[in-house]
Amino acid sequence: MGTPADIDARRYYRVAYQRLEDGWLMLDKLNRPKGAVYLTGYAVECILKALILVITPSNARTGILKSFRGALAHDLLWLRAQLLHRHIVFPLAVARELAYVASWSVDLRYEPGPGDREDAQRFIASARAVLRWADGRM
Repeated sequence: MGTPADIDARRYYRVAYQRLEDGWLMLDKLNRPKGAVYLTGYAVECILKALILVITPSNARTGILKSFRGALAHDLLWLRAQLLHRHIVFPLAVARELAYVASWSVDLRYEPGPGDREDAQRFIASARAVLRWADGRM
């Protein structure tokens, strides 16, 4: 489908793909799995927010943008619930990938250590699947 027309949705969409690339580069070039997962989790958060904005009528977007502030707005399960509330159906395969990446939390920024490379590769693959699906709904 492609880049959303709405300026706010477009910003989240672009950031989603930038953070996905950042996460992959952090894993591939720096071998920092935990940092890669942290950045890639933001990619999923941003693509879900972009999709929510795309399917929200323009007169309701200001309220949605306000709801994207605070700790709850980083919760991938909360974002999924917002989409379900708007009658967006997740195919089973995508629902599984989203369930896998929903373990992500901004609290990763406080966890020391490098992390596990294989876990990070799996996380990035799942995130890519979610982004592909959401992109197709834009």
